Amino acid sequence: MTLDDWLTRTATKEEAFAALIGTSQAAVNRYRHGRRVPRPAVMARIVSATGGEVTANDFHGLAGLGA
Repeated sequence: MTLDDWLTRTATKEEAFAALIGTSQAAVNRYRHGRRVPRPAVMARIVSATGGEVTANDFHGLAGLGA
């Protein structure tokens, strides 16, 4: 699931999500719209904050591939 899909589905505001993962709203917007891929530490916080629904593969178009 993309971050955009998750934020929309859960009605989570970018500002609130940014505070949850310890980054800026602008960074979340860039992640959400594919203009930047989060660094590994931020990626781990995104995975945790979304309960594993958004993963690193989702930022690379690899969701659903593999095992």
